[in-house]
Amino acid sequence: MKFIALFLALFSIAVVTQAQMAPVDGTDCAKLFFNALQEKDAAALDQLLTTDFTVTSFNGQQISREQLKQAISEGLIVVESGMLSGAGTCNYRDVAVITGLWSVRARLQNSSFQGDLSYMTVCVRAGGRWQVSAVQLTPVN
Repeated sequence: MKFIALFLALFSIAVVTQAQMAPVDGTDCAKLFFNALQEKDAAALDQLLTTDFTVTSFNGQQISREQLKQAISEGLIVVESGMLSGAGTCNYRDVAVITGLWSVRARLQNSSFQGDLSYMTVCVRAGGRWQVSAVQLTPVN
């Protein structure tokens, strides 16, 4: 009986944790994306990113879903700290465009970066769940 109670308790925790990972709207989806970057959570990114996901980085380079997941997994991109602020969301039924600022300290391969980035995140709802389709990052001067 104790085993069954323990199993049910652990199962409940797993369900709550999974529910916290499922974005409730576009704004939540964008926040979970940046959190997954900071936590180096390739599994969360796998769930959050559409198959055609791209990031347009500061230098205009396009980074695909697989390239981003690989860079996070291999430690080529390491977000040491980050804080989102000033988020605004425009909703268009199953599409949300989220803009704001991301104060971030990160390592990109062998280079360090610390500063504010303006971001635009496009999130889409398909099959009843929200995912990130595109992200644009631009340094704030």
